[in-house]
Amino acid sequence: MARNLSGNCLLAASVLLGAATAQAQDWKDTLKNMGKLYSSDDGFVQEVKIFGRVHYQYNYSDGDLAGENFNGDREELRRLRAGMSIKFLDGFRALARWNVDEQGFKGTAAVYDSWDELYLDYTHKNVLGFDKATVGYGRYKLLFGGEEHLSSKKIKTIERSAINNRFGSRRPTGVNINLEKGDVEYIVGIWSTEVDLESWAGWDEDVAFQASAILPAAEGELILDFIYADNADKLVTPFNYDWAGSVTYTRKFGDVSVLTNATVSEARKADPYGFVILPSFFIVDDKLEAAFRYQYAGVSTDSGVPRSSGSRGLRRVALAEGVGTGNGDEYQAIYAGLNYYVAGENLKFMTGVEYEDISGDPDRDLSGVTLWAAVRAYF
Repeated sequence: MARNLSGNCLLAASVLLGAATAQAQDWKDTLKNMGKLYSSDDGFVQEVKIFGRVHYQYNYSDGDLAGENFNGDREELRRLRAGMSIKFLDGFRALARWNVDEQGFKGTAAVYDSWDELYLDYTHKNVLGFDKATVGYGRYKLLFGGEEHLSSKKIKTIERSAINNRFGSRRPTGVNINLEKGDVEYIVGIWSTEVDLESWAGWDEDVAFQASAILPAAEGELILDFIYADNADKLVTPFNYDWAGSVTYTRKFGDVSVLTNATVSEARKADPYGFVILPSFFIVDDKLEAAFRYQYAGVSTDSGVPRSSGSRGLRRVALAEGVGTGNGDEYQAIYAGLNYYVAGENLKFMTGVEYEDISGDPDRDLSGVTLWAAVRAYF
């Protein structure tokens, strides 16, 4: 099934690219703007947009788990999403984005699988001394950590770091408040700790609180995130920790952009922590980009290192080959990749090579190399 899906995915991407190229020289602008169906300063509705995202990726991994060698490849339709947003009544916005069932490529229509985001918000300028204030309610992407603040459409590496994915990729239901004053942005979240993929979650259990700030600092940008959940005893929750804090600093040094992040937390059985250094620069302006990353993650117990995005890459191949997924108290990885932008972030190809090492438990030590390739497209 995976190979059929990826083949259909690549075919769809090829048709999209070929059809666009066959148009005039402005096909890139067409791809970028094709989702905007309606825009007007007058009337009940100000804007209607549709959007879609197709992310396909392939990896080959070769590794060793406690002295047992393994290798293999995997491919995946990493993200297949569609959605719509409507702006109305001079400040309101309704947004719905859903994950499309993988069978959607085999039929004539995209099929709903689960909600990615589903919310309603209202924006007003010059409120209580702030330049702009937005208050919303619904299912949101939880912004925690510098890599998670960046959309998957724009990340520099094929997968985000292990420590980011330990806390990111969550979609809680709650109240989201965004305030802007000059160059400073504040985010306040009040979140339900219940899990519900079919609708907005209820409020019968604990509440989590988020406070974030994005501000200029030392010729760069500083992102501060803190979440207090205090529900580490729950087995199923978007917040399986008591609290977590993250500091991210991004800055350009000449032509090189650098993201650095440090994360600490207090959790149920172990306290995950880690840091990331991610420099990138263009070899050919706006076309060919090099990206590198070093990441370290650890826990306060003998095992339970932060899992990297659903155990993709090396761990997924190890599991498929029947040797396990490795475990320990330290995780390190080095990544180097090239990104080729066909139409900016709207269509790009990504390649990378990554070395990973998990240590601390001699019976489950894991190390190996993964070769990555990906196609990312959206409108």
